[in-house]
Formats: sequence, structure tokens, C-alpha cells
Amino acid sequence: MKKYYFKEKFFKITDKYWIMDENNDKAFYLDQDFTFFGYRSRVFDKDMKEAFKVERKILSFLPTYFVDLKDGSQMTIKSRLSFLRRKVDIETDFGTINLKGSIWDYNFDISLDGKKIGEISKVFFAMTDQYELRVLDEDYTEAMLALVICLNNIKDSEAAAAANSANN
Repeated sequence: MKKYYFKEKFFKITDKYWIMDENNDKAFYLDQDFTFFGYRSRVFDKDMKEAFKVERKILSFLPTYFVDLKDGSQMTIKSRLSFLRRKVDIETDFGTINLKGSIWDYNFDISLDGKKIGEISKVFFAMTDQYELRVLDEDYTEAMLALVICLNNIKDSEAAAAANSANN
């Protein structure tokens, strides 16, 4: 089992930060592009070689993301409507990954074709969004990293929409 930690910066226009491993070593680097619409980022390994790209579809009812992995495989990440639980489906070249979360969206299980391959936990009391990813099957590390990044963007977008509607 391997662990990765995501910690956003407090003041930011775009996300640019290191994803650390359980030894507090730099494992991956997230570099989000500045865009007025949608979301686009690249993730690099510790040697600064591109590992994968994430792009959000601009026009869709529910958040949809496209991920291009370095091995040429692709993923489509889609949020689904669900009562009291967040559900996200990920279609990949290697199977269907499911994400199921608690009512408050702080803990998630990740499964591939019914087999649990990882877990995501969000730090409850923190000034910025912070996540811990526990990878149970290291063959899918990059796919799960992309999933955490998309999940964080979904939550950021929902928070921005809620703040916007409260101001109107």
C-alpha cells in the first residue's frame, strides 16, 4: 500500500503544488493551466516527466473530465446524480472504476470492476483542501491520482456555484 497527500495552497489562481508520498518525498507535481472556462492541468512525475493530462468538458449537465495517461490509455470521469452519496464513474481502457463517498464527501472508496483498489480521505479541519489517497493496487496509481484531482475540482466548482447563488 502506498499513500499520497494533496495539499492546496491557501492563496491561488491556479493549482500548482507537489503531491507528496508517505515519506514526505515529492512524488508528483500538479500544474493547472489558467482558463476562464473549464479545467485543464498536467501532472508530472518526480523527474518532471509528464504522467497524465486532465481536461474538463465545458458543456455538460454534470461534471465530465477526460484524462490522457502517459501509456496512451484514456479515462472519462463523470459525476452522477445520487441521493445522499457522491457517485463518480470512470470509464477506462482497462475497466470501470467506481467512486462512492459519504454524505459529507470526506471519505471515498475506489473500486475497479467490484474490487477495492484505493481510498480517499479529506482532512476535515484544514484551511485548504487536503486529501490522502491510499493506493491498494499500485497498477492504477495514476488513474487514482487523476480521480482525486477531478474530485477536488468538482467540489471547488460546487462551492463556487453555492457562493455565487448566495450572493444573488
